[in-house]
Amino acid sequence: MRRWPIRFKLAVGLGVVVVMMLILMGASTFGLHSFHMSYLTLVDQLRELGATAKLMESVFRIHPPPETASLEDQKQLVEDVTGAREALLVYFHELKRNTSQGSRVDQGLDELGLAFLMDDDLARLLAEISPESGEIAPLLPGTSYYVNKHPELLPKAPPANSLETRIERLRSTVMQLPNKLFADFWLVLKQSQAQYQASRVIVWISSAMVLAMLLLLTTLFKRWVLEPLQILKRGVSDVARGQFNYKIRLNSNDEMQDLGEAFNDMTAKISLTYADLESQVNERSRQLVRSERLAGVGFLAAGVAHEINNPLASIAFCAEALDHRLESILNASDDPEARVAANYLKMIQEEAFRCKNITERLLDFSRCGDIKREPTDLVGLIQTVVEMIRHIGKYGGKTIIFQPREAVTAHVDAQEIKQVVLNLIVNALEAMNERGVLRIEARFRQGMAEMVFSDNGRGMTAEVLENIFEPFFTRRMDGKGTGLGLSITHRIISQHQGEIMASSPGEDRGSTFTVRLPIHPPRHAPVNEPARRPLELWKAEPTAV
Repeated sequence: MRRWPIRFKLAVGLGVVVVMMLILMGASTFGLHSFHMSYLTLVDQLRELGATAKLMESVFRIHPPPETASLEDQKQLVEDVTGAREALLVYFHELKRNTSQGSRVDQGLDELGLAFLMDDDLARLLAEISPESGEIAPLLPGTSYYVNKHPELLPKAPPANSLETRIERLRSTVMQLPNKLFADFWLVLKQSQAQYQASRVIVWISSAMVLAMLLLLTTLFKRWVLEPLQILKRGVSDVARGQFNYKIRLNSNDEMQDLGEAFNDMTAKISLTYADLESQVNERSRQLVRSERLAGVGFLAAGVAHEINNPLASIAFCAEALDHRLESILNASDDPEARVAANYLKMIQEEAFRCKNITERLLDFSRCGDIKREPTDLVGLIQTVVEMIRHIGKYGGKTIIFQPREAVTAHVDAQEIKQVVLNLIVNALEAMNERGVLRIEARFRQGMAEMVFSDNGRGMTAEVLENIFEPFFTRRMDGKGTGLGLSITHRIISQHQGEIMASSPGEDRGSTFTVRLPIHPPRHAPVNEPARRPLELWKAEPTAV
């Protein structure tokens, strides 16, 4: 049954209900039919009893005439006999009707024989009363046949006073009818009692069957409908409370299970959508925080770089002057202390120029120049940067694979995007060991131009991925990095209304940077739009060292 579809289960339940109704209707119909038949039999018996009472009354009105009977007495006797015959005819018709309709328990043969005998006696009595009428035929059909078939019921030789004898025999015959009717009534009651017992047994059996079927139907309805609905309700409530990992488990193999599986699919999709939205919100939040930090760093960097360049120039100038003086001293005498001082001065000059380089990077970071957008061939741009990098000796043992399958064009500032590509390629090569491989792809995807840089280098942890675009965040082991390259890259991509995403399966498992750029100019800005300049200080150039 568990493999039946629910529509078939409902059809089975409906069939059980129909069978229950048919059983109850059958038991009720049988009981009503039995009562109706008993009622009709009793009514017919009462009609026959009424006809019998009238017949007895008419028979007992017949009296033998006195010896000196007058004409009136004789006439009265004829009327009484005729009335008795009419009452006998009415009784005969009631008896025949009950017999033909089956309202009698027996066939009424005894009553019919008594009726034939009374009919014969009344006919003979009427013939004896009025001899001038001749022989009078019996009134009931079949009387002559019955009398001739049963001659033993008639007297062999009529006595002297045959009139009185016939009247007495007629009364004796009619007096037997109440006993016959009483016996019939008793049989009717016995039959009614048997029908009542049968009806009661049928009602009890039907009630037991209906009760058992009702319990079965209730159990099946609970198992097929109520329990799955309860499980579905619990699942909907849990999902409404935010438990998207809740799974509805039904083994009914019907539409309820299909509904549960569809609900599980829906919650899985909702969970994925929710997780995706949550990651997008987190990413947008990080981008907003990063943008705020970058803006703050930009304001700070412009002022700090401008102010630091002058002291750096003085330090470098003084160090260079001292270095020239020490060279003359060293030429005159090889003083070890002077040699040490000269080495320290060279270190001061190197670090001063390094600081100058950092301030220049800060100014590059804070400076937002005009973005001159134009259709740019990204494939050719990437190929140019790759060819330039391949001639750098320290990257000679590393492989760059770039095999574009189509021409990819974007509406960008070529110089700034070239800086982005250069930063990403250099970072990837720095993160790889010897014989490392960097794969670059360029393609169209979802209405934007996409560049993908995948390497098999050191990889990144989740913490590094979260802070990879933060200013001054670096993982270079030699300590030479400023941590501004990817921040500048992120700023450039954001100014182009593009996206840059970093991903890594883990440490020592490589990294992937994906850059997406618009292929059409933005609708809300001119083709060549100047970027905003928060402070005029940003225009300041560093003093030469």
